[in-house]
Amino acid sequence: MAKPNSRATYITYCKRALGHPVIEINVDDDQVDDRVDEALQFYQEYHGDSVEKVFLTHKVTGSSLTLSAAVAGNFTVGETITGSTSGATAVIKTAATNKITYAYLGDSNKPFEAETITGGTSAATATVATIVKGNIETGTVVINDLITNVVRVFPLKDSNDGGVDMFDIKYQMHLNDVYSLGFMGSLAEYNMTMEWLAMLDLVIGNDDKHISFNRHRNTLRIDMDWSEEVDVDSYMIIECYRIIDPDTYTDVYNDYFLKKYGTALIKQQWGANLIKFEGMQMPGGVTFNGRQLYDDALQDIEKLTEEARLNWELPIDFMTG
Repeated sequence: MAKPNSRATYITYCKRALGHPVIEINVDDDQVDDRVDEALQFYQEYHGDSVEKVFLTHKVTGSSLTLSAAVAGNFTVGETITGSTSGATAVIKTAATNKITYAYLGDSNKPFEAETITGGTSAATATVATIVKGNIETGTVVINDLITNVVRVFPLKDSNDGGVDMFDIKYQMHLNDVYSLGFMGSLAEYNMTMEWLAMLDLVIGNDDKHISFNRHRNTLRIDMDWSEEVDVDSYMIIECYRIIDPDTYTDVYNDYFLKKYGTALIKQQWGANLIKFEGMQMPGGVTFNGRQLYDDALQDIEKLTEEARLNWELPIDFMTG
């Protein structure tokens, strides 16, 4: 049996399973493509083998103002620019040729517009032509459309930025308990103590971010004070689930469930196409029975759907941030 390793061979396999080329499959090519897309969509939504956990790195971007003339050099890096119409303010991070970049706005409710800006120190002026808002200003990160769920954003700062000195409680625990582990100490007690300290750190020093991800917008919103938490060109790590792209990892097309499900969908389409001819007799006394094809396929689809939801779907809390 040939193993499907592409969309074309997958379609051929499904048709062969329905009797092609011995039996003519009365389904249009566009209809077949639609059913294959539907099968892949269901598979990627509910089958655990269709996704993988990944850790994405994202480089934080700042915002930029493109000027109508190459006069950015007249401004001074580190000075505050002000918009004449919007009243927006920002501190210049870089200024070269016709582009000025900044990390964040002085007031998030006052963004720049296509207006004249003035440097607070240099007194230079320029007209803004276009504006590109970065991550810090928008508070969002654009996510690849293969991402199905975002679990969390890893802490951007270590909760012990100041370091651990000899008076730190964790240091004292290690100093006293590790010494006695091989003698009178109890490993169980030490483990429980460390779990207690971890819980305290989770409640008191927690640095997890409140996140909101919408798959259809491909946008991850992180609710935090971006100006305090991150800098331009710093990195954040995003834990998420990503679809295994079948065009890259072609073994997906040979998945047992996907082959059965795609075949059932095409069979249902075949039955739907023949229902209008139900009862019509052909030469030789052959009678169309599209209704039976449709009902059989519907039963197969219901069975496979239940199987996927019960046996193959990942627990919801695995993908909840």
